[in-house]
Amino acid sequence: MTALLSRARSLRVRPLPLHPLLLAAYAVLFLYASNLSEADIGQVLPVLVAVVALVGILLVAGTLVLADAARAAILLSAAVALFFGYRHVQIVTSDLPVSGRLVQVLWVVLGVSALVVAWRGGRALLNATRLLNVVTAALVLVSLVAIVPHEVEVLGRARAEPAGPPLSTPAGDVERRDIWFLVFDRYGSAESLRLNFGIEDELTPWLAERGFHVTPDAHANYPNTRLSMSSILNLDYLDALPERTIPEFLADHEAGRFLTGLGYRYIHVGSRFEPTRSSPLASVNLALDNTSDFATALFDSSLAPTIVGRVEELEPRRQRQADWANFAFDALADTIDEPGPKFVFAHLLVPHSPYVFDRDGRLISEEEDAGRSIAEAYGAQLRYLDTRIEELVERLLALPEAERPIIVLTADEGPYPGSIEGNPEIGGPDIDYDWSTATDDELRIKYGILHAMLLPDGDDAPVPTSLTAVNTFRFLFSTYLGADLPLRPNRILVPNRERDGYVDVGARIGVTP
Repeated sequence: MTALLSRARSLRVRPLPLHPLLLAAYAVLFLYASNLSEADIGQVLPVLVAVVALVGILLVAGTLVLADAARAAILLSAAVALFFGYRHVQIVTSDLPVSGRLVQVLWVVLGVSALVVAWRGGRALLNATRLLNVVTAALVLVSLVAIVPHEVEVLGRARAEPAGPPLSTPAGDVERRDIWFLVFDRYGSAESLRLNFGIEDELTPWLAERGFHVTPDAHANYPNTRLSMSSILNLDYLDALPERTIPEFLADHEAGRFLTGLGYRYIHVGSRFEPTRSSPLASVNLALDNTSDFATALFDSSLAPTIVGRVEELEPRRQRQADWANFAFDALADTIDEPGPKFVFAHLLVPHSPYVFDRDGRLISEEEDAGRSIAEAYGAQLRYLDTRIEELVERLLALPEAERPIIVLTADEGPYPGSIEGNPEIGGPDIDYDWSTATDDELRIKYGILHAMLLPDGDDAPVPTSLTAVNTFRFLFSTYLGADLPLRPNRILVPNRERDGYVDVGARIGVTP
């Protein structure tokens, strides 16, 4: 009995040092809680388990080396805080005049404090363990307060609101030409490029000479990829669609369901943006790798890119941008000879930043890029992109006329205006920017998009002179596949900050219904 009481008192005096595990869990949960609309629990759980398990293994190893779990835990928590918190602190202090030195001082203080507490041991170590256990547990709970209601809402919506029925397929036989639908993220219209960067559009005149119908007054309906792509692929405005998450909209979309229902092979060329990485509707999914967007974001927000960047020629995020872009064009070229009828969809994150290509495709390091203006960097990447687009189009045009596909080259949004505080290129927010405060020219820049279509045997089709992205598939399916899909009124929408929903600002930039 005396031995049992002694053991119980020992357990009360020496609490289990759980704080490294809780701190590791918090790093993952914090990122998820900050990006609930962009990730899902299926991406988060494997990362959470892997990170906590790795920290657990390190804790066991440290305990064996130091012969003291509490000492090992203090040092490990300091390392976890440094690894996952370095870039967050760097961003928070970036506007301070001594930001670099301040970050270094903070981490030196953290490291020295952990060493002192671990070396002293005794009551200081005991109190630190108790305090850190409580603080890290509280941090995890704060994250769960945001996450759990969201997950309950998503689960309830999935049960109560299944995807609506597919578009009705036309009666009788229809000619099923291949359809290539290629989306180039942040490729602005001629007006957008000129207003924002002083760049003259060279691609669309080249396309027009080869028979493409170019819509110079084309616009996105929404200001970012998540909203815009959801609307484009589901052929309607978001307020007219069932309430679903962005990953749900982009995985199970009306365009893919309609075409596969007609017997099309759906070939999906994925991007590094997780929601368009793959589609369960596709017959073939092509991707460079299957690392989740969430795992990549956690990696990018940690100290890892700084460490890897000192070893590799290109910083990891920039290398991924180059690898994914080149992979997509190579995959598209390989797809040309695939049997049809086929629907080829690709979302390419170029000329979207980071700007890693020179005009000739040479890779640009982060240091070299820092010496260029955004206009120079965007313009160089745009010219390289134009070259790759032209090479692909030439191959498609070389097909026999009867096999020539319908080709749509478009964008989901225009570039960010260099003048706004919300420009992520200069450290501002992205999705949180209040577009209702933008000037008319800033709206023209952000919503003006590339839009060009090759319409074999469709020269008589009444191509709208002012087209917004939501109507692209409505026009194609009605023109070629016998669908009865009236065009939706043109709307240029910004999120309404006063209440849920959107405000139409089309009149400000001359876009009428």
